[in-house]
Amino acid sequence: MQSKEYVLLLGADQYLRERAFSGAKQATDLPVWAATEDAVRKPNRTFDNMLAADPKDAESLLAAIRAHSAQGWHPRIVVPLNDWTVESASTVNRVLGLDGLDATAVTNARNKHAMKQAFHAAGIPTPRSQLVRSEQELLDAVKAIGLPVVIKPYDFGGSGGVVLATTREEAVAGLAESKAVIAKYRSAFDIRGDKYLVERFVDSDDEVSLEVLCGRGRAHVLAVTEKYLSSRPWFAEIAHLVPSHRTEDPMLTDLATRACAALGIDRGLAHVEIKFAGDGTPWVIEVAARPGGDGIMDQVERACSINPYWLHVGSYLGSDLFDVAGGAKPTKTSAIAFLKAPPGRIKDVLDGKPLPPEVRSINISAKPGDRSHAAKNWSTREGLIELEWDELFGEKTSLPVTIAKEISEQVFVIEDAVGE
Repeated sequence: MQSKEYVLLLGADQYLRERAFSGAKQATDLPVWAATEDAVRKPNRTFDNMLAADPKDAESLLAAIRAHSAQGWHPRIVVPLNDWTVESASTVNRVLGLDGLDATAVTNARNKHAMKQAFHAAGIPTPRSQLVRSEQELLDAVKAIGLPVVIKPYDFGGSGGVVLATTREEAVAGLAESKAVIAKYRSAFDIRGDKYLVERFVDSDDEVSLEVLCGRGRAHVLAVTEKYLSSRPWFAEIAHLVPSHRTEDPMLTDLATRACAALGIDRGLAHVEIKFAGDGTPWVIEVAARPGGDGIMDQVERACSINPYWLHVGSYLGSDLFDVAGGAKPTKTSAIAFLKAPPGRIKDVLDGKPLPPEVRSINISAKPGDRSHAAKNWSTREGLIELEWDELFGEKTSLPVTIAKEISEQVFVIEDAVGE
């Protein structure tokens, strides 16, 4: 039987990652497959084929892959596109003898405590933290680190369960809230959620993320994104803008590439989050061994005229695309901002009104009868807009947040507003 190969993308059918298919097609002439647990009831005809498997579970993937092997189909490489598939992709690649991300790098990227230890060992500036399991360990950590602190699950993402605490009482309440979030999402995201990180708070709303193309002994910053966060005590990301006015800052790019190397990430795009203290000192908060989410890749593509997923998939396939990445420069500004209704029950959604000229797309996910909550994480959004300007900003602009707020006020009618 003639052997046939394909590239398997995990997490590519996720909303706001649709351009991964196009990027993969630029990277290879091979068929591009994805995976979903119920390929019969949830087919995705964008892809050349869908494996009937849980993309988060290596055993499920291997069983489906082996079933197709009987027909002569074999994966050339398995490529993760979100946090929940980094470990499963690495395991499948290793079992099949394919050249994926090393297991140590996976642990460093998915376990925030291991990540911090790797940063400290490499001299990467990152806030002091401690791993805790109980309320007493939490209070001991607060005493050792000093208030204020941020409490977060050690293996989750999307700002889920991330809470600021300025007092011991707030810390106890924050841990309880974080545990409640994990209890809600543990099964859906296949996470352990049994430990929490208590981290010294960098008192600033000045934050960026960097998309870093990684290779063996090489790294290049493709783009720097300006991040906008919700009001405290939560840290929901409410907008992203590309390029940040900090793009090509040599100190920043050096720090981001060193952080990736410290974790052992040697292929694909990595997503690096950095906050700046009041005195301008940069602190590495987290690094993920996958492309940025929340539609950031789409904004990079519009601003820089290059599909980042091409680089990510091509790197996993062994292609040297550093010259291509180095030639990608922003010529315009692109942003995504999330719509937010005031807390309360949504009485009506008034779509169809004229939009500002900067708006390139709008997607309203909320409907009448839905309950709106304070902006705590990705799950509390009511929609999104994408924006574009034919200019590069020399300083941080509030336009993405301002325009999203104005549109939200026009669109959502709240029946019984409540405080949260």
